[in-house]
Amino acid sequence: MNRKKGKIVGLLWGLVLTAALYPQSRLAPPNAPNAVAHQGESEIVINATNVEKDVAVWLNDRIVAHVFPKTTEKIIVPDGRHVVHLAETTARGGVWNIGDKKQVVLDSSSNRITIGILMRYGRLINGQIQQTIGISPQGRNPTQSSLADARALPVPEPTRTPEPARNPEPVRTPRPQVNNDTTIEGAVNRAAEELIFSLPVGSTIAIINIATTTRDARDMAEFVIDELAYLLVDTRKFKIVDRKSLDAIRAEQDFQFSGEVDDNSAVSIGKMLGASIVITGSISGSGSTRRLRVKALDVMTAEIMGMASERF
Repeated sequence: MNRKKGKIVGLLWGLVLTAALYPQSRLAPPNAPNAVAHQGESEIVINATNVEKDVAVWLNDRIVAHVFPKTTEKIIVPDGRHVVHLAETTARGGVWNIGDKKQVVLDSSSNRITIGILMRYGRLINGQIQQTIGISPQGRNPTQSSLADARALPVPEPTRTPEPARNPEPVRTPRPQVNNDTTIEGAVNRAAEELIFSLPVGSTIAIINIATTTRDARDMAEFVIDELAYLLVDTRKFKIVDRKSLDAIRAEQDFQFSGEVDDNSAVSIGKMLGASIVITGSISGSGSTRRLRVKALDVMTAEIMGMASERF
């Protein structure tokens, strides 16, 4: 009987030690949740409420936070320009493995800046500034309301996309998001969402072509190009190369929107158009098993910046 009690006591102590050691295994100590910015300081909030893995955070190449899934963490920083890096982390054998870092650059001036984390299929895609709110000294009274952004990740407060100093934009009504629509329009909406979260804000984008395998899909390819352009422009985060410019290059290079365009050709055409990102894609299959695929390439490096494959 005493031996059995001893085993139970040993198991309980093991659980207590495990619970105590896990927080100590963080890559960075937790930041004070109730800390507030003082004069000359700003707050950076890391929003991991939609994340399934631990995320490590670096500020100007120094690790400052280790954020658990479904939580947020606030970091107090001096006003000025900061470079934030985010990376997913997983513990194996007592060692933290760190994934690829994603960069977010921001300028703070007595602001509360919320950075949202996008993770798809268990992989960190990127981080985006969801909200910037001016705060008074001590961080108690917000002095500037944020604008609603139709494409921002969900956060508890209204969000906006930071814009260069200019006349204030009117509040825009978010477009309805279609998740399970089996039409071509639903497929384009889902593909656009993936690209919007994957591409750097401020990119100049050229939608080069959507290849098709059948004649009856050519009108559908034209629709995809026009709708993608509209959805990207509607976010007010990107510049889209005008179709007239693309038509001129198209005639000069003698290619069809419905034909295949390899990555090298797409990048070359993007450089002619002054684009930083080019998008190509295809429509394949027939009947109820058609699929839209799109791919975004960096014109300078030919690196794939974003991809989507949607059935309709």
